[in-house]
Amino acid sequence: MTLNNEYIKLIFGLKLKGLRQSKKLSLSELAKKSGMSVSYLNEIEAGKKYPKSDKIAVLANALGVPYDKLVSLKLSNKLAPVTDLISSGILERLPLDHYGIDIRKLLILMSDAPTQLSALIATLIDLAKTSEMRQNVFSRTALRTYKELNDNYFDELEKAAENFRSENLNVNKKIVTCDELKSILIKKFNYEIDEKYLGVEKTLSGLRAILKTGERTRLYLNPKLSNAQKKFILGKEIYYQIENIQERAYIHSDRDLDTFDQLLNNFKASYFATALALNKAYLIEDVRSFFSSEKFEKKKLTAMIKEYDVSPEMFFQRIANLATSFLDLPGLFFMRFNTNVDTEIYTLSKEIKLNISHYPGGYQTNEHYCRRWISIRILEEAKTKLRKNENYSGFTVGAIRSEFYNTGEKFLAITIAKPSKLTRGNLTSVTLGFPLDDNVKGKIRFWNDRRISDQIVNDTCESCPIENCTLRAAEPISLRRKEKDKAIKSAIAKL
Repeated sequence: MTLNNEYIKLIFGLKLKGLRQSKKLSLSELAKKSGMSVSYLNEIEAGKKYPKSDKIAVLANALGVPYDKLVSLKLSNKLAPVTDLISSGILERLPLDHYGIDIRKLLILMSDAPTQLSALIATLIDLAKTSEMRQNVFSRTALRTYKELNDNYFDELEKAAENFRSENLNVNKKIVTCDELKSILIKKFNYEIDEKYLGVEKTLSGLRAILKTGERTRLYLNPKLSNAQKKFILGKEIYYQIENIQERAYIHSDRDLDTFDQLLNNFKASYFATALALNKAYLIEDVRSFFSSEKFEKKKLTAMIKEYDVSPEMFFQRIANLATSFLDLPGLFFMRFNTNVDTEIYTLSKEIKLNISHYPGGYQTNEHYCRRWISIRILEEAKTKLRKNENYSGFTVGAIRSEFYNTGEKFLAITIAKPSKLTRGNLTSVTLGFPLDDNVKGKIRFWNDRRISDQIVNDTCESCPIENCTLRAAEPISLRRKEKDKAIKSAIAKL
């Protein structure tokens, strides 16, 4: 990794401080020997300033060390973990500044720590390098927690969408069209929009969109995208422009979000785009009408999504935004699973929970999610349709009343699965789940629709004690390991 100037200044300061202390010199004594002021030396050691080469030579002479040793980025063995931490790139993935933590002060504090703490830091670095933190799991978990602490509702983003709509669109119009958003980007923000190139360039054909900056900004949209997907990307680009966001990815793909700031800005842009496409006032009325029915009407649900011309994910995410404050449904979870028609692997790629403790989530597990769960079951139904017709592109919808085997907690969950338009064979399901308490039963009237099945579910196959499960994808090895450990502890206690 190439270190930026801030880290180079910090390492130099730590090195100067370490050498000064090893020579048993105070700041004032080094100031006297070098002819520099105490305040200037203090700023160097704090990593705020980097001296010019002539002053480095004077400092090296005052400390009795070679010039090259002083400017080397290699620290002493005690401070080596600090260099490793900086070089690892982990700090860029940790949103420390968003928690009010000054990275410079933290590293200086670490440099003064005893050897035991340095050993702990080195251990954490090794763990981070070999764990999924390198895949931004920490940042994504931090972002998820940030959303959950705010009940997944952000008033400043709602107001930004409302203000933009009132200034640039017909506020009384229910639906925002793709053409309207294209026109705004072209006329107001001087964009060029290319909807052909990604369709013919095979290497890039799997990407949703790419932004190219220069004399004139050009947005390459994949022609395979639906209008709903294009609206989402166009809405995000509008947010980046009105907020003048620079810390962002220029490829519209989750995998290209390198820092927490990029991840956070992507979330805000996504929230804005969804709020712009799904007008709060109209949507609340429509969702309440849907929930008030005694029957679970699949066609009504899909008709709403098609009327707003959004993706199922945008629709469910918007309900999750408004659930606590406007729908009086404070407890829910949202999950997105991905799979391919040729595999039995199901990946949880997005999740959020509001005011509930137990649900089949967790980014970091490598175990097999319960195949009884509606998110997986509907994906399997969609796979069957896709195998019969490779051009199938419709919605597969289902609902279930689920009860967790271990805890007895009950949920009403609704899932929609859909094949990808970009990558043949890929499918995604999105799920909204509500705890089956008295409040939900009063608000979602179709909760006891006879056509909705009941199912005992669990977290993962590896931790599940349900016997003779015909859907089991793996043996309960995690459960057996825990039972064995429990038996050993019990035997030791008796001994």
